[in-house]
Amino acid sequence: MEELERLLDQPHRVGWDEVEPVLLLLAGIDASGDEAAGSAALATLARRPRELIRLDAVARRALWWKWTRRPEVSRSLSRFGEGIASPLGIALATTHGDGRIRERAVREVIARPLPELVPFLVLRSGDWVREVRAAAGAGLAELLHDDPARYLPAALGVGLRVERWLRGSFVRKQLLATAVDARAPLESLLESPDREVRAFAFGVGTWRLDRKVSVALTAPDVRLRSAAAEAAARDCVWTGRVEVLRRLAASPHAEVRVQALTGLVRAGRDAEVVAYLDDTSSLVRALARAVASREGVDVPAYYRSRVTAGAIDGFAEVGGDGRHLVELLAHPSATIRARAVRALRLLEQVPDDRVRPMLRDPSSAVVREATVAVRSVPEELPWELLADERRAVRLAGYRLARRIGPVAELRAALTVVVGEDERLARRGRADAVRMSRALESVPWRRRTVAPLEVGVEESPVLRALLARAAVELDEQTGYLLREHLG
Repeated sequence: MEELERLLDQPHRVGWDEVEPVLLLLAGIDASGDEAAGSAALATLARRPRELIRLDAVARRALWWKWTRRPEVSRSLSRFGEGIASPLGIALATTHGDGRIRERAVREVIARPLPELVPFLVLRSGDWVREVRAAAGAGLAELLHDDPARYLPAALGVGLRVERWLRGSFVRKQLLATAVDARAPLESLLESPDREVRAFAFGVGTWRLDRKVSVALTAPDVRLRSAAAEAAARDCVWTGRVEVLRRLAASPHAEVRVQALTGLVRAGRDAEVVAYLDDTSSLVRALARAVASREGVDVPAYYRSRVTAGAIDGFAEVGGDGRHLVELLAHPSATIRARAVRALRLLEQVPDDRVRPMLRDPSSAVVREATVAVRSVPEELPWELLADERRAVRLAGYRLARRIGPVAELRAALTVVVGEDERLARRGRADAVRMSRALESVPWRRRTVAPLEVGVEESPVLRALLARAAVELDEQTGYLLREHLG
């Protein structure tokens, strides 16, 4: 199972004449006769519907004369032909390139219904062969009707992802019809690890207010939290449950807070919404500012009076004189310093003499913001930063060198290529390759090649760096750069 998980995690791209290694592994498990391992493999595939759909497509695309020649595959198919196939063998037969074998496998699934086989039945209900499609659709509808609590969770993972197929509308209708059944396990589906299943279960269910609030506060994905918060806030507005809206407004998730605050506005509680002017979410701040304008609040003055990340971001959004932000550049909190630098950049009021020393700030976040914000770059500054011990500072120097011009950009790329920072070295190699290709004039490119204007003082430095970096660059890149540098 560990090997199966490893193969499923890898982005395989097999050719037309190659066999998918996952399918070979599954066929080997089936050929071994170990039904416990086969059941575990099916359970693993059922938990990963995307990979299952990809495997089905790859299996049907394979050249079956090569596929069936493998001993483990031929053994699995012979067991299926003899009528002693395991559930895993039946599942593999549903992906066969021969429609008659797929149809027989579908009938075997219906005769021996197991939740682990239902995803394969769902796939075949959209099959391009009419006989296979009809048998799979009839069997799927019957299983879902007879025992929705057992088979609906197994069908949803794949079913929700194939509903957009050319023949996938049937699956969607069956899933919806089963979900509205009183016996459908919608409550347990809300706890599914699959986000598509959770969203489906919440969308088709009729939930009490307390359950909507619980989902809004605890759901693991943003889409479900937002939908639950919107539904809960709507119910609260209709029923006057202001205390529930306040509870939602205290959520750490911005998508929940904005729905709750919208509900408070509709309930006439504008004064409570104004308190969120310096929220960390830009959407929440925008809503609070719209309410504050009706309440007569001086929003810029409010932002100046508070030293929080939200207040600094909010002041940058409304604009104004940012002199008070300059004082925050020396604040002990790295978050405040970084937000102050960003706000000054957005307001186009950056004092370079104060921001430039922050390129060596202890906080990497501050260094990144200062790199973007600084406007004038002395010629020697990038090379001093590239020699620093900290990676964030070296990256700042690399980015600043690119802003000076193409010659400095090439010098920085050749400098980091031979450095100890492998990530920065890869970036330098990529930039060196890009610049060398841009210097090459070829007939099929219509664009004009801009020459690299290298000064007399810069040329020896670049040639020396290129000689050091030659072992790290490919032959063509080194040749083009040497030719251009003379």
